[in-house]
Amino acid sequence: MTESEDPVDLVSAALRANPLDFAGDIPDLRTRFERLGARPDAGASREEALGDVPARRFLPRGIAADAARRAGAVLFFHAGGYVAGSALGSSGLASALAAATGRPVISVDYRLAPEHPFPAARDDALTAYAALLDAHDPGEIALVGASAGGGIVVQALMAMRERGLRMPGAAALVSPFVDLTASGGSYRINAERDPSLTRRGLVAAASHYAASGPPVDPASASLAGFPPTQIHVGSIEILLSDSIGLAARLAEDDVHVELEVWPRMVHVFPTFAERLVEGTEALRRIGAHLDRWLSAPA
Repeated sequence: MTESEDPVDLVSAALRANPLDFAGDIPDLRTRFERLGARPDAGASREEALGDVPARRFLPRGIAADAARRAGAVLFFHAGGYVAGSALGSSGLASALAAATGRPVISVDYRLAPEHPFPAARDDALTAYAALLDAHDPGEIALVGASAGGGIVVQALMAMRERGLRMPGAAALVSPFVDLTASGGSYRINAERDPSLTRRGLVAAASHYAASGPPVDPASASLAGFPPTQIHVGSIEILLSDSIGLAARLAEDDVHVELEVWPRMVHVFPTFAERLVEGTEALRRIGAHLDRWLSAPA
């Protein structure tokens, strides 16, 4: 394989050739973002509602619905900078997550900014989780989020703890976008290395989401009582410092946390698992994490 055929280089080149401008026209961004994450061969899924929140359920291939239901549930929150994305548009990652974990994945169609700023998406997460508790014990549920979806998971867990709600059994985050000030060191260090994100774009997206008031910054809040959490991030991401800072904060509050930094990987690299073996391995490790901490066996 020549250097030009390196899968990592090919994915990075494709992202650079078709950049997503989170500071640009939002309708255009949403259309292009849907095309990036949707997969026509994602497998069977169906629409459902969790309370009044729309969602889409993805079942692991080859596993009967009853057996999958006994394996608990993964509540998934898609990427999109808080302003784009959908359950159907993230079908590739959601279905891959179902296959890797052996559990049903319920992808939440949370409300998007700027039409619905914070706390709308976080409150949708709380509503969806409460609805799942009608069918599952908390220890059978995992919360998983990618990019902004990872931020929503953290915000929801903080709200659960403050309200005295029962925590899920585990959490897993991929390239979480939690620093809405975009002030971490990697925003500067990786500015030229990251092929898909810019600080300008993320600041614009964060301003839409926080228009009615920002969520509590996890860097300055207590995260004690969080469930065991696994974090995956690429070394060239401008969001690298978000993951490092969050892992450190969890560790300071005596939460079991595992941080996996993947060399040369792009933002939410498991999206490209069909091309990147690292993406497949990261999904496998998320599955192992859930196997370890959830009370329902896959």
